Amino acid sequence: MSSHSVMNLNNIMQAKYGISSTSRIKYEETPSGPQNNTVWTVTYFINDMKYGEASATAKRVAKEAAAQKTIEMLQAED
Repeated sequence: MSSHSVMNLNNIMQAKYGISSTSRIKYEETPSGPQNNTVWTVTYFINDMKYGEASATAKRVAKEAAAQKTIEMLQAED
């Protein structure tokens, strides 16, 4: 997994949708578990449709993994 998946996803979205890409993509960060062992789940949505989702104990890792899954889903659509 690339450590630049979030940036790559933003670039893909901008190439596909131009300036309106920021209004088309959003993500949610949801914590669960105890404070000393929080698991973060990040879910990406494009045009309000659910795409990649990933969980990890570090928010950044979950966000990168979810972005990578979203990229893979977008590539499968093409």
